[in-house]
Amino acid sequence: MKVHNLTVAILAGGDSSRFGSYKAMADYRGKPLLAHMIKIGKRLSSDVMIVVSNPTQEHMVEELNPDINVVTDPEGGPRSALYGAVTAFEYASSDYTLLLPADSPKANTDLLITLAQMKEGHGAVVPSWPNGYVEPLHSVYLSEHAYVNGLKALDSESLKMQNLLSLLRNVIYVSTEVLKQFDPKLETFDNVNSPSDLRRLK
Repeated sequence: MKVHNLTVAILAGGDSSRFGSYKAMADYRGKPLLAHMIKIGKRLSSDVMIVVSNPTQEHMVEELNPDINVVTDPEGGPRSALYGAVTAFEYASSDYTLLLPADSPKANTDLLITLAQMKEGHGAVVPSWPNGYVEPLHSVYLSEHAYVNGLKALDSESLKMQNLLSLLRNVIYVSTEVLKQFDPKLETFDNVNSPSDLRRLK
């Protein structure tokens, strides 16, 4: 089931300093991590975008999937998830944008569809853990509203996604306890920061 009026933006930029190589292209079960994420994205929407940080990454992504829409962060900006998110919001062709990282290949499509179906009337729909930690890179945003406020967040000293969330109107937080009905182990939010993480995920 695809969601109407939704751009899926996969953030595949950054320098992967902790991983040691371009993480999006790391092998996971015989395919690059990004290939798994593109497959997930296409289950959610016919409008899938990959956000990268530089022309080298852009070339690698286009070689992987020549038909995919790839956009590149403006030169000279900080390498951060927030910067990539603002690029995604700028180029989104739908009223709403679902952000996804390039490294969560176990993301559950039913869970993500449920979040997307709650989007109307909200500046963002964000999974939230009982301890207060949130998952801004598995969240749905009102594209233009998030873009305008994302530019403001980029002007702040801290480039955390939470700074963007604090500026948005009508943000709804969805408990991960509720989301367990779709993903009992909450593997949707498992990601890869190091080669050992990748081995564990396999």
